[in-house]
Amino acid sequence: MARGGSESARLLRAQQNADGGFGPRGGTPSEPEPTSLAALALDDADARSWLTAHQRPDGGFGIATGSLVNDAATGLAALAMDPGSARERALDRIERSRAEQSGSHPAIPIDPSAVGWPWTRGSASWVEPTARALLALRLLRPASSGIQDAIALLRDREAVGGGWNYGNRIVLDEELPPFAQPTAIALVALVGFDPELERRGLSTLRSLWREESAGGLNVASAIVALRVHGDDDEADRALAVLQRLVADTGLLDDGVALAWASLATSAAWKVFQSG
Repeated sequence: MARGGSESARLLRAQQNADGGFGPRGGTPSEPEPTSLAALALDDADARSWLTAHQRPDGGFGIATGSLVNDAATGLAALAMDPGSARERALDRIERSRAEQSGSHPAIPIDPSAVGWPWTRGSASWVEPTARALLALRLLRPASSGIQDAIALLRDREAVGGGWNYGNRIVLDEELPPFAQPTAIALVALVGFDPELERRGLSTLRSLWREESAGGLNVASAIVALRVHGDDDEADRALAVLQRLVADTGLLDDGVALAWASLATSAAWKVFQSG
């Protein structure tokens, strides 16, 4: 299937705004995360131009609400941008934007030396922002010291038995369960770094995508992770489910889900491979 030729890609392209960007849903203002993912899925020059025009002075890409700035889309934007100074400034921003160090506590035991990336500036480490940063650095700046920091955070936050949830593995003596979408994003980022960590995550993901198969984003991101790790048989099983979801629901007009589905249902997922 040609890049950008799937039904999900057709639905996604129909959401493109006149300014070249994409919003969270059709008819909503353009934002960095859906625009970055759409640029990757569709290989869309207008979406890349929108990103270049909306890069923040510090090199990042984000949404500000009062004093809060969520620039966790910067890694995705760097991957979507053309090579050049704007991409390098985005990567510089990633390297400068580590989370605040958090101490361990009996209620939430963590390795305080493992520091990843936050959702909002000045906050603690979270799994998905760390995975996005790792993915960008793995593919675009492989000598970065941030790579080992990101891997350390993902090792520390691994759920008991494998996979990841959105934050911590244990809270108030309760083991928190993993979920498909953060597990998939972590695995896309981690490929090639820690075989045992990846093996446990993949084993968990093969169950999770079925348990959470009502969500297009869950299934689509799982397909990408499985493809990147070479499990095409399992990816094909998930693909059949995703195609039915797209046909039946259009993924409820969710721009991020449609972008991941477009990546999953074409060769566009290969943008996440090394080399």
